[in-house]
Amino acid sequence: MRFMICCIVLFLFGCSDSTGPEESGYQVIPPENPQPHQGRIFGINPSESCEGFLPSFDVAQEAGIQVVELILAWDQIEVSEGVYEDPWGALEAISFYGNEDVEVLLTISVINTVERTVPDYLDGYDYSSPEVAQAFENMIDWVMAQISPNVTIAALAIGNEVDCLLDGASQWNDYTSFYQTASAYVHQNQPALLIGVKCTVTGGLLGGETGEIQAINQYSDVVMLNYYSLDSEFIVMDPLVVHQHFEQIIACFPGRSIWMTELGYPSGPNCNSSETMQAEFYHELFTAWDDHIGEIDLVLIDWLHDATPEQVEEWVEYYGSSNPGFVEFLSTLGLRNYNHTDKYAWIQLLEETAARGWN
Repeated sequence: MRFMICCIVLFLFGCSDSTGPEESGYQVIPPENPQPHQGRIFGINPSESCEGFLPSFDVAQEAGIQVVELILAWDQIEVSEGVYEDPWGALEAISFYGNEDVEVLLTISVINTVERTVPDYLDGYDYSSPEVAQAFENMIDWVMAQISPNVTIAALAIGNEVDCLLDGASQWNDYTSFYQTASAYVHQNQPALLIGVKCTVTGGLLGGETGEIQAINQYSDVVMLNYYSLDSEFIVMDPLVVHQHFEQIIACFPGRSIWMTELGYPSGPNCNSSETMQAEFYHELFTAWDDHIGEIDLVLIDWLHDATPEQVEEWVEYYGSSNPGFVEFLSTLGLRNYNHTDKYAWIQLLEETAARGWN
């Protein structure tokens, strides 16, 4: 997704009166010929409910999560030239996940969807310039030194949804050159660390930038893709379309390890969705994933709980859009309600993960 979220340090608000799924109840769809997870990696970003982080994380563990994401912008880390900070103590805080045997996908957003997040002193320099390359190398060395030895970094993403900002061959070539240099440098010091760059599926890979995304990923260990089954107005597609999309993705990257680094489906009516459609999507997701064992190696869901109205307002301001579908997308993406009650999607997901041996 297009949001900078620290999975541990979030604002707390009071719970409202509890309301769970509609009183009519939900009939779980039985998993169809479920396949053992067979080494596939599954995660959910454990966004907080009104109960706070630890109760939310405990809920996420019910699904057998193996990975979460920490996403930080470069300019949040390097606050002035050569001066580094740990935003919100996030790099230190992820030692919690090491203690819980949960891996961390670390995303450093040189681009974060709608903006360049390189420090201000590098304004005016191309991504591919020696100055930007050297500054990135210094920054990433500092970042990696802050991570506790007990934490397993599942992979490093260099850039978040870069296709949303890059426009035209010149900009793509510039960033691809930087990415090639940056990934090569990280591999010198961390040869076993998997590296990728996060791009979008519907807006990018299947939306006119196939060649550019294929080209940049020749320098990736894993192909990282963010997938939300929505059109340009944030109206949901039929839950069944995930089968077609997975086949199209795999056709673009034959023989490659594909990671769905963000994946979600809102439940709100302004997205032409509902709790039932959201639950059906997750049933189809796991069925489609079973069909592509060995090709799609990781799925990381955004996210566990719906966001608060206050948080949504901050995101609307950041992204500069008040489109009703976009606002509803931000507001209803969770598998559960903010008040710590279940949506149908959570009930269905637990059935799917249990059938495949994650929980």
